[in-house]
Amino acid sequence: MINSYPAGAPDARPWPTANKFLNGPFAPWAAEDDAYDLDVAGQIPADLAGALFRVSANPRFQPRNTDRYHWWEGDGMVCGVYLRDGKAAYRSRWVETASMRVEVGAGEAIYSGFVNGGTAGRLPEGAPPAKNVANTNVGLFDDHLIVYYEGGLPHHLHPETLETLGTYNFHGGIDVLCTAHFKIDPDSGDMLFFAATGPVVTWYRADAKTGHVIDSHAVDIGVPVLMHDFAMSETYAIFFVTPAQFRLDLVGQGRPGVVWDESATPDGVRIVLLDRRTHQVTWHDVGGQFANTHFFNAYEQAGELIIDGHRITRLGTPTGRLDAPLGSHEWFPPALPYRWRIDLRTGRASEEPVSGIAGEFPRINDAYTGRRHRYGYFVTTRGLAADTMTDGLARHDYLLDTTTVVEGPDGLTNPSEPVFVARAAARAEEDGYLLTIWWNRATDRSELLIHDAADLRREPLARVKLPARIPFGFHGNWADRAALEAAVAAHRPA
Repeated sequence: MINSYPAGAPDARPWPTANKFLNGPFAPWAAEDDAYDLDVAGQIPADLAGALFRVSANPRFQPRNTDRYHWWEGDGMVCGVYLRDGKAAYRSRWVETASMRVEVGAGEAIYSGFVNGGTAGRLPEGAPPAKNVANTNVGLFDDHLIVYYEGGLPHHLHPETLETLGTYNFHGGIDVLCTAHFKIDPDSGDMLFFAATGPVVTWYRADAKTGHVIDSHAVDIGVPVLMHDFAMSETYAIFFVTPAQFRLDLVGQGRPGVVWDESATPDGVRIVLLDRRTHQVTWHDVGGQFANTHFFNAYEQAGELIIDGHRITRLGTPTGRLDAPLGSHEWFPPALPYRWRIDLRTGRASEEPVSGIAGEFPRINDAYTGRRHRYGYFVTTRGLAADTMTDGLARHDYLLDTTTVVEGPDGLTNPSEPVFVARAAARAEEDGYLLTIWWNRATDRSELLIHDAADLRREPLARVKLPARIPFGFHGNWADRAALEAAVAAHRPA
């Protein structure tokens, strides 16, 4: 193996804190790395060619309030694992936002936390008023590698060098921010996404060929919901109105900005359906006080809209505890798989649990977005160990109503969100691979595991040994060889 990772390079800084989100697989990693011809146990499938891009939450400087620091607040660092001809290479780079440059210039953290509150430093003249951590999702679109964060504009990176090129606004189509979650229409390739600013949710559609926004519609939902994800069917964009809120006014006071306020939804959770073609909006009462975290998918069948995702009993500091906020794990209990149904003739909504296996970061074969799917993939959160968050990789079969769970080989743990990659000339929904990043406690490095999605077993097809530990992050996506090469070519000088 040949790589440029220097011997003795720093990994985790010795910050004196017991905060789980600054230790173990969450601990920051100081170096930007390049590595080639990585060591592989097993064999990378010959038809797996492209790159897995992931973004991690990786604080560059010691947080101003280490006791209140939350995982959601780490600086964005993008890594790419490039696969081709059975070999692997690796690269990681910071997302150089304007707010990061301010802190680099100061040599310390300036901005305070927005989740649990904290004390801010003195902002230099001309500095952005709020921090764009650029740490939530990353994917290839419009020949750019785009990094998303819900509190500001996305940034775009060179897909090969990972150099930060600046903010990205869909050629003037958005002005302030957009969600970190997007869906790709499997028929057109267009990107569907939204922006949540206070109580207003604006839905967007961006053209796959030009990157320009070609449709949008705003809906006032009346509550500043912490809206992280949405679902999409053939007809609808689907949003949940829950007691989980993001309160920018409280952030400005140094108080917790992620709050749980059941008084804002006195009749319980509501589902908002936006007809993607006519912009007609309908409201559907589910009842109960809960929050959704992430969705698998949604589709229409026999007069029903079916929505699959994860459901959590609470999310955020209760409004009565703002001066003495709960610890993050107190307000973020394990989520469970649920199914919601809406009768499209009567408007009646209902919900039902799918399984009792706690988990997060659900994904499907993205070619089935908005269509009926049989399989859903996620990582389990059964144990909530002292130093990890996730503990297994799972596949749920909605036809047979069974869940298969595998744990990591040789003690590997804390797997990342699974990304499905179809085999070349795939003929079935499950005909492909699952790509996940796991933490090796023994080496304190990460490994890319490649599993057969149709035959999920503990021992993967391949273990790619990475030269660094990727701090545990949120989301990522695959770019196949053709799309990646086209994007790289688009960035070459004329």
